[in-house]
Amino acid sequence: MTGIFIVAAKRTPFGSFGGSLKKFTPTQLGVIATKSALSDGNIDPSLVDHVFFGNVIPSSSDGAYLARHIGLQSGIPISTPALSINRLCGSGFETVAQGLMHIATKRASVVVCGGTENMSMAPFQVDGNAMRWGNPLGTNP
Repeated sequence: MTGIFIVAAKRTPFGSFGGSLKKFTPTQLGVIATKSALSDGNIDPSLVDHVFFGNVIPSSSDGAYLARHIGLQSGIPISTPALSINRLCGSGFETVAQGLMHIATKRASVVVCGGTENMSMAPFQVDGNAMRWGNPLGTNP
């Protein structure tokens, strides 16, 4: 297999929990990185054949169909397929593997691959029994 290249790569900065990026949805962060990569790679969004985006914790109302939202908001045509992937810590890497397989099998020529999270937006969950009836002092929930 020859001739498969990563043309442009971008990422958003690491932020601190509850810091300045806390109000950006994972979709918004993915759009920022995707638009920047397409621009730096001088790639017309209409040339993209497939979008793959990884996300472990859907943490915002626009998290359903995350890859589709990122593609559309990045200027990629509505006719372009998009797949959101949850492979825990390997989600972003899995998108690159999927992109490679699509190009190698000639199902695509140009793909967008990425991963996005906003842990500050992650839902907070408490055990129902502990919340309703408490934990005895000195015990773990």
